[in-house]
Parts: sequence; structure tokens; C-alpha cells
Amino acid sequence: MDRMEQTVIYLEAGAASRPTNAAYLALCQQVRRSVFVKEQGVSEAIDFDGKDSSCAHLLLLFGDEAAGTLRIQKTDDGTKLERIAIMREYRKQGLGELLVRCALALADGPIYIHAQVQSEGFYQHLGFVAEDPTIFYEADIPHKTMIWPHKKGVLPCTITRPS
Repeated sequence: MDRMEQTVIYLEAGAASRPTNAAYLALCQQVRRSVFVKEQGVSEAIDFDGKDSSCAHLLLLFGDEAAGTLRIQKTDDGTKLERIAIMREYRKQGLGELLVRCALALADGPIYIHAQVQSEGFYQHLGFVAEDPTIFYEADIPHKTMIWPHKKGVLPCTITRPS
């Protein structure tokens, strides 16, 4: 795939009501349905928790194909990066790292994730650290809380904001 075709779309929290944004959000949900519901067996009721409209989203496109997504949720504890998903055919190309780095460039305050234990090494590679060794379960999948301990050092990311 030609890297020049990739585009990262940023959907601000609460902006899904605009027609273009609604279409982009539908693509984000399509990626999540494929990765979480179909591949990992997560219930749609868990993945589609009613919070999408109040969260920001990143959508990675190759041409007009949805390749990945990430949801950014403001919580009482800071900014939570979640629902990070890359379509199977686009994995092992650095796209998960691209999405996370774009999210880090946008996020403010304390940043954290609930990382699937199987993906802990990926997040450590990016600079996240496990807050504590406790393993907990979300959607019957083992997770750990990991935090972004850095104040600076995030490379800029080219992001498209729909009008």
C-alpha cells in the first residue's frame, strides 16, 4: 500500500451530528465491529456503550477504506485512549503507533489506557508504563492500566479535521 494514501481524520467530541462526521463515525464503528465483535468476541453492547457521541475519534483511511480507529474519552482521571483497533489486513505496518501518536498529540492532562495484556509490549514500546501490576477484565479480556508519563516528546501528526 502506498503510504501517501493514508489520512487521519479527527472527529471532535459531540460533532457526530454533522453528515460528514456521522459517515466517518460509522466507519470507526465498522472497524470496531470487525476487530472487537467479530475477531475478539466482544459483545456489541459492551463495545457500543453509548459514549461515542461524547468522545473524540480518530479514523485512519487508506484511500476510502477504513484501516483503523481510536476513541478519546475525557474522564475524571484524565484522557483515556480506548477502542484502538486496526483492521487485520493493515496490521504490522506501524498504523497502531501512528494512531496512538496522533491521539497523544491531541490529548491533554493525564493520559492513560486500559491495555489488553496481549498488547502491553506494544504500548511499552510507545512509552506507556503499567501503573501497577493488577490485571482486571473488560469484556472477559485481561487488561492493565497504563499511563503516559511524559510531558513532551510527542512527534507532530498530520490530522484532517472535517468541516
